Amino acid sequence: MSISDDALAQSFLNRIGYYRLSGYWYPYRESTSSGRSTVVGDNFRTNTKFSEVVELYVFDKKLRLLMMDVIERIEIALRVQITLALGKLGPHAHRDANALHPNFQRPADKGSTESGHKKWLRLHDEAFSRSKEEFAKHFKSKYSGNHPPIWIAAELWDFGAMSFLYSGMRKDGQLAVAKFFDVPSFQIMESWLHTLNVARNICAHHSRFWNKPTPVQPKWPTPAESPDLGHIVHNTQALTRVYAIACICTYFLRTINPNSSWLARFKALAMTFPNSSIVSIRSAGFPVDWDKANLWA
Repeated sequence: MSISDDALAQSFLNRIGYYRLSGYWYPYRESTSSGRSTVVGDNFRTNTKFSEVVELYVFDKKLRLLMMDVIERIEIALRVQITLALGKLGPHAHRDANALHPNFQRPADKGSTESGHKKWLRLHDEAFSRSKEEFAKHFKSKYSGNHPPIWIAAELWDFGAMSFLYSGMRKDGQLAVAKFFDVPSFQIMESWLHTLNVARNICAHHSRFWNKPTPVQPKWPTPAESPDLGHIVHNTQALTRVYAIACICTYFLRTINPNSSWLARFKALAMTFPNSSIVSIRSAGFPVDWDKANLWA
């Protein structure tokens, strides 16, 4: 690896850490293929520069911040829609097994007797009990021993809690939420929420994000269902990387805030990807001429 300034490199290593930064120079290491397996060696490829690795790290940091920005907007809008859908069934519908899908009463985890609903309620009640928010303290003080209604309880739901609860809603409620965001089916909506929750956790914990594959490939609508998402319907690389997540976020923003500047900021950031002969933004799932697709117009 070429290091043009030893003192500056030492400064970055002291602030970022060797092993954290090494995740960004991993694709710069030489590799050999043997059948279906690839062996990554200890030597770097020709023209590997420490400064370029740092540029990639900085790009990833900015990408994570941008993704957190849009996922926060989706989280807030989703909270409102789930609250409205369940609130029609009663002020404590989130606690009522009869207001939720029967499958939510099945064991949440393999080998466990705790149902998905009971697990969700336990985590929710623990969060409410710990909360130092003024609205939570006021409710606990004035209505001691009572459970808060859904419009109060919802303020403590994070993305993971909402994704979990959405999976346990009755189909009519799921469809109502999906329809609001113009998502073709509740199955796709559930898949997207799971994908965004994983992405949010990666970004929130400052992990490498730019080329990390998603644990589960999100379900994708057909071109007939969502024409502007059809450009990657058969592109596995795009569907399992950052690009698909960005497409999902952009799709949600069309409903939440169609005049948002986020699309322009995302496109601008993508153009700052390090100019490299070794790594490419294609590793993040970006297809050729992606920014010319109707979705990004």
